[in-house]
Amino acid sequence: MTTTVRTYGGLDAVHINAGDMGAVSKDTDVVDMDLAVWDRTFAVNLRGHMLVTRYAVPELLTRGGGALVYTSSIAAFTGEAARPAYSATKAGINALARHLASRWGREGIRANAVAPGLILTPAIQEGAAPDLLEALLARSTRHGRADDIATMVAHLMSDAGAWINGQVINVDGGTVMR
Repeated sequence: MTTTVRTYGGLDAVHINAGDMGAVSKDTDVVDMDLAVWDRTFAVNLRGHMLVTRYAVPELLTRGGGALVYTSSIAAFTGEAARPAYSATKAGINALARHLASRWGREGIRANAVAPGLILTPAIQEGAAPDLLEALLARSTRHGRADDIATMVAHLMSDAGAWINGQVINVDGGTVMR
C-alpha cells in the first residue's frame, strides 16, 4: 500500500482477487482431506483478503472513503460434494464484505463481493471436456469471460456503484438464483 500511496498520492479503490487454485484438487472432503490443504486454503483465500483489507482501510479513510471489491465464488452458495475449504473461504469473504460495510459504511467505505461462476480461462478451455462445459450452461447462452467480472468490479468501484454496499453479486449467467 505504501508504494501505491507514494506513487499515486492515495488509494481510492482495491480489488482483492486471490485464491490458491493449486490446492483445489486436494480439497476433497472434510473426512479425507489433509488438514494442511484446509489451512493453506484459508491462509491464501481468506486471510489474504483480510490482510489486504487491514492495510487498505486506513488509507481509504484518509481520503474520505473508497471501495473494496472482493472476488468470491458461487461455490459459497452451492454446497458442493467436494471443495469444502474453498467454499468456506468464499463464504467467509462474503461475510468480510458485509462486516466492512457495516463497520465503516458511514465513513465512506464501500465493500462488496463479486461471486463468479465458471469463467472460461485458457486453462479451462484446454482441459475441460466439451460435454462438461455444455452441461454447465444452466440459464445462459454462454460461459463467463474474464471481462464479465472486470466490468462488474469496475462498476462497483466507480461513482455509478456508490450506493451499493455490503452486497454479494453473482456474476454467473444465472446458475445461482436467490
